[in-house]
Amino acid sequence: MSMQQKITPTVRAATAQDIPFLAKMDVEASKPPFGTSFWDELLEGTGTDTLTFLEAMFREAASNWGDVSDFIILESDGVPVATCAVFKPEPTPASEGPLNLGKLDQIAWALSWSDDTKNTFRAAYEKVWSGDTGFLKPQADLIIETVAVAPDHRGKGFGTALMQAAFTRGRDLGANSIGIMVIHGNDGAQALYEKHFEPFATFHGAYFDHEFPGLTKYRASLTQEKE
Repeated sequence: MSMQQKITPTVRAATAQDIPFLAKMDVEASKPPFGTSFWDELLEGTGTDTLTFLEAMFREAASNWGDVSDFIILESDGVPVATCAVFKPEPTPASEGPLNLGKLDQIAWALSWSDDTKNTFRAAYEKVWSGDTGFLKPQADLIIETVAVAPDHRGKGFGTALMQAAFTRGRDLGANSIGIMVIHGNDGAQALYEKHFEPFATFHGAYFDHEFPGLTKYRASLTQEKE
């Protein structure tokens, strides 16, 4: 049996035309380790599916975790296969989590939501993302978020290539450090990150009143990548 040929992807910046792909990858990134996206639960009662909502979020530049221009796209044979966002975080914790609620009116208008539907979503979202969000305080100059490889293209080294591309983007932006975090139980992602980063801080389940399994934040210097 011949050895599998290593695939070298093309790296490029995302554009508005990639929004449908970014929405799909946002869903994939938000599934582990629970098996379903937290967006699905938040959108119950709105009559809107998750992909439609996320496309509207990106079109309205309403993501706190990277605008479209912050995303890196990996392509194989001209087909997008993986992505992540590399962005400069706010200096204080983002109490609103992944969504900028200040732009909810624009999203609601784009989706033709009534005020009742908008308020239903807002209440569900604030229930999840209210309270202590100190764990979101940035640990580095740049943060990597929404890391995902398309299901049909996993196991081919694209995760490693994505981290390498993120480090290159960070250096091109002149940053000294870069960070990422992983929810406990997402073992594949954690194994990948530990090849490139050093643990920075761990928030165990007790921090979240045991309603969440906890998470670990990682950090790496961009002056010398971890081997």
